[in-house]
Amino acid sequence: MAAAKPQRTPQEVEDIIIRKIFLVSITEIANSNTTTNSKIVYLELTAAEILSEGKELRLSRDCMERVLIDRLSGEFAGAGDESPFQYLVGCYHRAHEEGKKISNMKDKNLRSEMETVVRQAKKLCVNYCRIHLANPELFPSRGSASTGANSPLLLLIFAEVGGGNVFGGGGGGGAKSPPGFLEEFFRDPDFDSLDKILKGLYEELRGSVMKVSALGNFQDSLRALLYLVRFPIGAKSLVNHEWWIPKGVYVNGRAIEMTSILGPFFHISALPDQAFFKGQPDVG
Repeated sequence: MAAAKPQRTPQEVEDIIIRKIFLVSITEIANSNTTTNSKIVYLELTAAEILSEGKELRLSRDCMERVLIDRLSGEFAGAGDESPFQYLVGCYHRAHEEGKKISNMKDKNLRSEMETVVRQAKKLCVNYCRIHLANPELFPSRGSASTGANSPLLLLIFAEVGGGNVFGGGGGGGAKSPPGFLEEFFRDPDFDSLDKILKGLYEELRGSVMKVSALGNFQDSLRALLYLVRFPIGAKSLVNHEWWIPKGVYVNGRAIEMTSILGPFFHISALPDQAFFKGQPDVG
């Protein structure tokens, strides 16, 4: 009779989940030709620090943020031709997938503990996405996958609201938001942490509509605008934008149409019918 397979401890399970989410290791990586292993980064300095603290060489929620910072910084930035934003969104997606697996665990206590690990990982990914977008110089990127002048976050929003060909690419260039990512990103009650990012998104949307003719595809930008203002923090950022109501001695209807955030949206003459706006929030 075959011997029963030894049961993994909660600490071992936690270590495995964190490694899978962040694609990192603090032990030597065995040679492998698999695509998955080629993306795993060995954090040698992190491992040395953990050992110097007298701790077991195993990943846990206590060192999760340190591991993420080390992975985003220095020589590991841009590994696998991913920008920091793409890497973080990928981590969130992997956390979501791990969460689905965890829901099938029979041990309720273990399931509860691992669900906490996944929630913490998701929160870290979202927080560092905000930090990176507001301060892109903090985490250098060597990746070749670039979105140019367009915010990678805006491309995810376009994909969320239907996608299209606003910037010359279809459906956000294949970008797709993991389930729950955008909701969590814009749910932060800290206005200061999101205001700079939101104002940049509104300016990009304004610029995109100014380039579109009445017969062009402007509805994706309009849908993205409506998506953002349905969040209380998004509506607050819009009405606090310096271009919400332009100021000056010579401000008239034409000036407002050309310089305000919403002006270019109303400049388009072939607007959709009222059914499109039914049920949308009042941002005024």
